[in-house]
Amino acid sequence: MLPPRLTNECGCERMSSVSGPSAPSTITRREARRIALLGAVSMLHTGYSANETIDLLSGMRPGWQILPLFTCDLLRKMDAEKETISAELISVLEHWSLERIAIVEHAILRLACTEILYWPDIPPRVTINEYLELAKIYANEQAPAFINGILDRLVHNHHKPDVQLRGPRRK
Repeated sequence: MLPPRLTNECGCERMSSVSGPSAPSTITRREARRIALLGAVSMLHTGYSANETIDLLSGMRPGWQILPLFTCDLLRKMDAEKETISAELISVLEHWSLERIAIVEHAILRLACTEILYWPDIPPRVTINEYLELAKIYANEQAPAFINGILDRLVHNHHKPDVQLRGPRRK
């Protein structure tokens, strides 16, 4: 028998830590970010809210009726903090405006900025690398260098450490 799925009211699911042949199919954070990128591009293009976008994403593919909770949280936080995120991005853009940035790059920057600012448990270098991988797939070939420069400045401005300090190692 499969363990119960942990879902919230909008059809978002927590990533399961259960493994093995009886475990439900799990979606990695990388895949959750990819789905969030689709949602972020949609939000920028249509002006829909995070909840409207999540509803639309849930109906796009058979495996997406229940989206990863990380995807939903990321889209909702990006939507709720859009003014703050815009201000943060504008502060690190040199000779660019948000309106001049292509929609995919813009969506990647917004998601990465959201994750860097509001997910302290994820090291910034991990976030940057994950979004650079998405940029290599979905954006033009100059985009990864551009995105890397902007996100590096953002991390530097916030004095965020690349690693989370932990207690002493046990032997």
